[in-house]
Amino acid sequence: MERIKEEIYFSPGLDEATGEIPEKLTNDIILHSVTQNNKEVLRGLTAALLMVPEDTVTDVELLNPIDYRDFADKKMILDIKALINRSSIVNVELQMVLTTDSRWWINRSLLYLCRTFDNVEAGREYSEALPSVQVCIVPKDMFSDAPPEFYAQYMLMNDRNGHIYTRDFSLRVLYLNHTDLATETDKKNGLDFWAKAFLATTWEELKSLAKESSVFREVAESMYTVNADVSQRSMAEAHRKFVESYENMEAALVRIKQRVEEEQQKAENEQKKAEAAQQEAEAAQQEAEAAQREAEAAQQEAEAAQQEAEVARQEAEVARQKAEMARQEAEEEHQRADAAEAEVRALKEELGRYK
Repeated sequence: MERIKEEIYFSPGLDEATGEIPEKLTNDIILHSVTQNNKEVLRGLTAALLMVPEDTVTDVELLNPIDYRDFADKKMILDIKALINRSSIVNVELQMVLTTDSRWWINRSLLYLCRTFDNVEAGREYSEALPSVQVCIVPKDMFSDAPPEFYAQYMLMNDRNGHIYTRDFSLRVLYLNHTDLATETDKKNGLDFWAKAFLATTWEELKSLAKESSVFREVAESMYTVNADVSQRSMAEAHRKFVESYENMEAALVRIKQRVEEEQQKAENEQKKAEAAQQEAEAAQQEAEAAQREAEAAQQEAEAAQQEAEVARQEAEVARQKAEMARQEAEEEHQRADAAEAEVRALKEELGRYK
């Protein structure tokens, strides 16, 4: 980026402007108006974002100019689509309302890039498609799992060996919250100065940048002209308020979503606890049932043993009775034997008398 060596002068209005800039460069309408009304600003911005010297951009054409006299839709998407040297297209879009890991914005930026690359006229060869670059200018990190970076560049490539599929289809992101990470190449192309211009909140800051480069003098003059125009400033203010309200609404939706997710997580945790308690209760019930079955089995075994004992007692009683009967019979037999023996003795005595 060419630096100014001689003393510069501002228009009387800008020279006297102090304090906060009413509508800043981060306002879509301001950026679009400044680049639309000043080709040098458009050339400087696109050259820096493409990482090429300004003098190599010999021709730049804004492909989507807007007639601000008819502008009424504050919701309108105001990207900058420029044809560079009639050989490539760059699409620049501010995205000041951004949620980290936003699938909506990631898909939207890809869709814009695809639409920009779809520039082959009917009947022409696909090889004539103009290289296209989508540039997103954002206020904070887009991805929670990516290392911080000032200017990120993405291209289609082989994820195994890193081979680039094509350099004609790329997406770049300028992170305004990481100006401290600007590389020497970034600084050489003036990207850090453009980031400071987007972040400038006072006329003093902007005029300080203008003293370093002629293109920023044009930026400052154009911004003052747009802010001094009541009609354009009113439209820019309405658009900014819409963006702010949208940002507040999206932030509220994010908070609501987080609360819903937290409550859902709590409910899931409680559900898991309830299921765990239910499983423990079922396990305890099964253990109780098993213990009951064991107790019943033990009771049955005890009753069976008792029955066996009763049978054994009865058998023992029967055996005792039989033994008693056998004893009585034996005693009777003994008595009969004694009687028989007495009779024999008596007979012997009687026979002895007859002899």
